[in-house]
Amino acid sequence: MSFFLFFKRYQIKQTKIMSAKKVLLAQYDLHHVLFNNVIDEVSDEEANAIVKSPMNNFKWIAGHLLICQGHLAKIGGTDVSIPWADHFPAGPGVPKAADGEKSEYPTMSQIRNKWNELHPIIRQGLDNLPEEALNTTIEAKHPVYPFNDTLGGLWAFVSHHQALHIGQMSVLRRGLNKDAMKFS
Repeated sequence: MSFFLFFKRYQIKQTKIMSAKKVLLAQYDLHHVLFNNVIDEVSDEEANAIVKSPMNNFKWIAGHLLICQGHLAKIGGTDVSIPWADHFPAGPGVPKAADGEKSEYPTMSQIRNKWNELHPIIRQGLDNLPEEALNTTIEAKHPVYPFNDTLGGLWAFVSHHQALHIGQMSVLRRGLNKDAMKFS
């Protein structure tokens, strides 16, 4: 069913206004579901494969998304510990432990388990964030200019970043001869 036919089936009976925070929380919850769906049934061997150089492999993107959960935790004022933070910064490469020694990437199960462990903690922090805090001006370097320099704008960017990478993994998933990612 096409995107437009899907929405054509619904009649608008009453206008509801969702706050910006509720919209961002809805996206956060959606990304939680989609992340779990996109990594479903992808083995470590498949996740480590590079479909085409110089593309990131599936595991690197999954780990990078896990690390980005830390940004959302900070926005919500929660303190979380995410192992492997130095493994997935801004590009692929040989993972290094904190002491500089080579170390192994985590398994897909470890990434999934940490993602699911952190989800309710980060969500609670984001949910407890006062709506008016979203309008707070922040000073942060940002890869996109011009950019809305508010806390809400940063949250929206991180949310878009998650959607972008989940989409990349959905394409890689097909490149690994897996079924398409499910939305439910």
